[in-house]
Amino acid sequence: MYTKILVPLDGSEMAECVIPYVKWFIKVSHVNEIVFLRVVKPFHMAGGLEAQVIPENREHIEQDAVRLAEEYLGKLAGQFKGRKIKITPVVIVGKPDKTTAEYVGKSDVDLIIMATHGFSGIHRWVRESVADEILHAAQVPVFLVTPQDRPPEK
Repeated sequence: MYTKILVPLDGSEMAECVIPYVKWFIKVSHVNEIVFLRVVKPFHMAGGLEAQVIPENREHIEQDAVRLAEEYLGKLAGQFKGRKIKITPVVIVGKPDKTTAEYVGKSDVDLIIMATHGFSGIHRWVRESVADEILHAAQVPVFLVTPQDRPPEK
């Protein structure tokens, strides 16, 4: 049984297609904690132009991104109020695939539920699928969902 589930989210509607599955796992398993993880990419501008931005301003930009990510996760966590499980929103600055895999390694998460576009072959390789990277790096089961999937009724 799964007791602590990690749900990586990137702020997109597509990533949120996992929410019905999270609710389903809560019903059918002994889940006592859900971790919503939002990895915020470090401030970057094409061509290395971020070096032209005053360090103080770069710091403010990243702090704003973290604050917005925290607000986003707070809204999602609100969907789970009233349930007898712990909801833990986590925001980390870093590269999504590597940072997520590192987080899993340091926590006692026993399942990852995340969205994927469902691409395969060369298309997936060219697009550098974050889901694919996490799938290969994670030491726990990964439940992948595409937007076309439908959760079980019961």
